[in-house]
Amino acid sequence: MMQDKGMGSELRATAAHSQATPPEPLRLIGRMDLKLFVCVVDDERLLPHFLRHYEQFGVTEFHIAAPQHLANSIDGASRNYKVIQYHDFDAAASFTGGAEAVTKMRELAQGAEEWVVIVDLDEFVEFPEPLNDLVGRIAAEGANIARGIMYDRFAIDGQLKAFDDDSELSQLFPVRARFRRLVMGGNEIKGVLVKGGLKSLAAHHKFYDERPYSETLEISHYKWNDRALDRTRLARDMCSAANSPWDFDGEFKRVLDHYERHGRFAWETFGGEILGGAPRFSMPVARSGRNG
Repeated sequence: MMQDKGMGSELRATAAHSQATPPEPLRLIGRMDLKLFVCVVDDERLLPHFLRHYEQFGVTEFHIAAPQHLANSIDGASRNYKVIQYHDFDAAASFTGGAEAVTKMRELAQGAEEWVVIVDLDEFVEFPEPLNDLVGRIAAEGANIARGIMYDRFAIDGQLKAFDDDSELSQLFPVRARFRRLVMGGNEIKGVLVKGGLKSLAAHHKFYDERPYSETLEISHYKWNDRALDRTRLARDMCSAANSPWDFDGEFKRVLDHYERHGRFAWETFGGEILGGAPRFSMPVARSGRNG
């Protein structure tokens, strides 16, 4: 079942205007509608932050695959936005590396020449400019995808932090680090802005026939909050039950082992840096009798 709420009831697949060989960087005239596709699986608390973040860069329409029992919560968080919910797709498969739900939404709602944003709920792309302008730059290069590199965000003491709708995430989690690559051993590159019918090759890390934009964007990854370890254990167990290759090399186990070893996310051991005007602090002492 697909649920359309907000401004209008008709799904639009608006193709972005293109020129065959633009003599100069492509300039998009007027305001282009921009869609975003995301799955919400089991923890919708980030959604108000997520909607505000992407609206400020020019996203006008949010397509969300989610289980039916989250419909009312999503409605409440998104009442001031144009949101289309889909409840017949397997959003939970995104937990184990699946891209099927997003692919099916795109097939229904994305035009053949249309640019869209594809991200997870905890991925906040730090676009350097409004999306209409950025799409013009990417199209002028002849690229059909812009990729981002994932910077995990942590609390300054490395502990798991709760948050609410009014929390300032960048201040609550002021440390950034390439945790996914340096500790988890995973792929930290994702396609986040995609043109037309590009098909996923490996989740959203790689696409068939991709022509990447020359600049790599930055993704603030707000995953490591108060429910993170429980969700990591759940993802590990789901991968095991589904015989999924997504965690065959033990990424989730390395997260749990790191936290158990240090009693916190010891970001100073994997190149973390404090952004902005974070408060001064004393470095927590590692657990005695443990290796660093």
